[in-house]
Amino acid sequence: MIAKEVKKTMIDQDLTITKLAVITGYTRPHLCNVINGHFESVRAKKSIALALGKDFNSLWGVQETPNNTNV
Repeated sequence: MIAKEVKKTMIDQDLTITKLAVITGYTRPHLCNVINGHFESVRAKKSIALALGKDFNSLWGVQETPNNTNV
C-alpha cells in the first residue's frame, strides 16, 4: 500500500505531516487526502516525493503521463 510506504518514510525521517505541509506548501488535510488516496494530485505527489528525497515513480508506483499532470 502506498500510504504505508509514505508514512514509513516520514517516520524514518522524523517528519510529521505538519512539517511536510510547511515544506511542500500544501495544507495538512490536503496532504493526508493525497497520501491516503482520497484525492489525486500529481503536483502534490511530486512535492511529497521531493520533500522525502524519493523518486516519484518508486514512491507512488505510477508513471507520470500527460493525462495525469496538474490534477
